[in-house]
Amino acid sequence: MTPTRILFVHHRSELGGAPTSLSHLIRSLDRARFEPHVYCPPGRAADLFREAGAVVHEGPVASFTHIWASTYRGRRWAILLRELVRLGPHVASFRRVLERGAFGIVHLNDSPMLPAGWLAHRARLPLVWHLRSAPPAGGRDRRSRLVRRAVLRLADAVVAINEDVARLWDVPAVVIPNSVELDRFRPGDPREARTPFDLPLEAPVVAYFGFLYPSKGFREFIRAAALMRAEGVEATYLIVGGGVRSEQFFHSPLGLAVQHLGLARDYAAEARSLVAEHGLDDAVRFVPFTREPERLYRASDVVVAPSQGPEIGRPLLEGAASGVPVIATGTTTGGGVVEPGRTTILTDDFHAATLARTIAELLDDAERRHRIGAAAREHALRTFDPEQNARKLEELYDRLVPRPDDVELAAASA
Repeated sequence: MTPTRILFVHHRSELGGAPTSLSHLIRSLDRARFEPHVYCPPGRAADLFREAGAVVHEGPVASFTHIWASTYRGRRWAILLRELVRLGPHVASFRRVLERGAFGIVHLNDSPMLPAGWLAHRARLPLVWHLRSAPPAGGRDRRSRLVRRAVLRLADAVVAINEDVARLWDVPAVVIPNSVELDRFRPGDPREARTPFDLPLEAPVVAYFGFLYPSKGFREFIRAAALMRAEGVEATYLIVGGGVRSEQFFHSPLGLAVQHLGLARDYAAEARSLVAEHGLDDAVRFVPFTREPERLYRASDVVVAPSQGPEIGRPLLEGAASGVPVIATGTTTGGGVVEPGRTTILTDDFHAATLARTIAELLDDAERRHRIGAAAREHALRTFDPEQNARKLEELYDRLVPRPDDVELAAASA
């Protein structure tokens, strides 16, 4: 039988949690039944989707962002002009792909893509809206309400990555957690993992993974390290990742212009300055984004995910799969994805003093670290398995586009 073609739509060119999660789904889809295509801008995310086995259609995307970590405000309203400029080319390009592709389903890979959702709805294609980011202001502001109404009107099915996201958007959604490559992110010997990175074999290692962006909490992580040193707690701190934009961008004419206008900042440079300001150059190691982050998880005694918004990011999931205890902020309930106190430690706030105290307590209790790490790994095997989560989405696709053999079976049984 001919596989159903699914057109995934992704709005960003750089790597991050959303494209990584989508790549896991693409790899795990039953190819006999579903043929994955992706429409997205050119860049590293597009390359990742190709590596996962998707047919990639490159083109501009106007996404009109409105999520907790990215809204239009102050000078950032100028970014709206960029999206308006992209809108015409996006509509023309995306419409051509829809007309030529013979797709059975369109699947949007996050909340901001209103134009793509509207075009898919107009083409009368079943639309799945995947909510990966929570709205700002608890979803109570006017723009969040407008996005909510669009999702309810246009989508035939809604998927949320956790219960917190579904609750804040206030839409009926199927909750399917993000997946992790469980054979890759797994427990291992910390000493063996540390050797290639020349990390101390005996001293504790505390790690932060992700973009260097204020809402991700990199400042609080560095300040927590300073507070711990002031209290006599010595450790090596890893900051694994980098800025959303490269260092070279901020030295280009465009980069200098957007900095001058206050539309972007070199947060990687700010992080290095903050480390120097606190006298932590000998304790903090900056590691650029790597294709082997699993080694650095295994090298860590504690992972810290100090998000300032309602988010359960990939570092929490990958740390859990690696059997490493994770200290996280952003969610108070675990969102139905992690179990507070058993598979992770959730703090009441993301302040540096709170993080420092919680990290120090965990470093001082090896038995507790081992217990949480083991429970986290066991939970990850049940909850973050890519094959299992792909089957859940395939069940959703089958409800939207019943296959002929399913229809014949239903008719025969009637």
